[in-house]
Amino acid sequence: MLNKGARPSPPTQADVARLAGVSRTTVSYVLRNNTSVSIPEETRERIWKAAAELNYTPHAQAQRLRSGKTRTITMLYPWDDVSTQIELEFLTGAARAATEEEYFFNLITAPISERSLLNLYRGRQTDGVILMQVRLHDWRVELLRENNYPFVLIGSCEDNTGLSFVDIDYETAIFTAFQHLSELGHQHIGFLTFPARWRHEGNTAPVQCIRAYEKACHNLNITAAVREVPYSVEGMYQGFNELLDELPHMTGLVVSYAATLGGVYRAAFDHDLKIPDDLSIVGIAGEASAGLLVPALTGFDSQNFKRGYQAAKILLRMLQTDDFTPEQVFLPFELIVRDTTTRPRTR
Repeated sequence: MLNKGARPSPPTQADVARLAGVSRTTVSYVLRNNTSVSIPEETRERIWKAAAELNYTPHAQAQRLRSGKTRTITMLYPWDDVSTQIELEFLTGAARAATEEEYFFNLITAPISERSLLNLYRGRQTDGVILMQVRLHDWRVELLRENNYPFVLIGSCEDNTGLSFVDIDYETAIFTAFQHLSELGHQHIGFLTFPARWRHEGNTAPVQCIRAYEKACHNLNITAAVREVPYSVEGMYQGFNELLDELPHMTGLVVSYAATLGGVYRAAFDHDLKIPDDLSIVGIAGEASAGLLVPALTGFDSQNFKRGYQAAKILLRMLQTDDFTPEQVFLPFELIVRDTTTRPRTR
């Protein structure tokens, strides 16, 4: 006999299936937003209507325990010496994608060992990871590939066979920046780029940037100099001063990243150089931050939010699809001319 005070059992997926006139498996696919199976839109609407009518709410923890899945993805982003200059757009992009698929999103910023990385999967702490600060030859990639664990890169390796990644072509962008300044008539061009240690460790973007610099020196009629500087405002400031000592007639400057460009603006002010009349600058920056600089920066949108978002979406498709095919995405670069470039003054 049922006690008067007993609460009715909460509705289940089986209840939703009976009301919608479909199988429980179909209900599960629809409520988890699984797009790997083709289900008519009319059927989807009927299932969502039945779930709302029954006031059905999936029990996320129970689902995870039953399936052996955590419904969690993790970004590995070792902050190292960029801890105060972290690009939050990467994180917000990935987190947005996870939320849209009703997944949890974790961030790990500390250096990680092989054992700890494997334990993320074996201990059911995550279903898949997004790797950042990728190197041309990355032990994390090889380890996860050998163990057949799902992962996606923001960046790319020397050998990308079978890998999924989202990247931007730093080499083409930096060369195009030099080319743009050269076509404006600048012959003495400086270059400020990522810390030398990153390149020595094989980080992909810094290696690509130096390749672009060497290509520009070889193919363009310019005199150039480079400084690999710490990822800080002070690093940019000091690097600019060193470039000016080496290239006293410098009228153009290329920067690989604009997060710390305030150091260049301050150094130019100290030397009584007006931007762009005395110094033209081209760099890579987020669209919003490039527009906020005064004067607004000519350059390329780093597309950090989009890279984070698309990488997470690829990882989620990988987790939800049995016959997943690797996806390799190079986001297009377009030079956006704003206020920091002009022809050099006639001397």
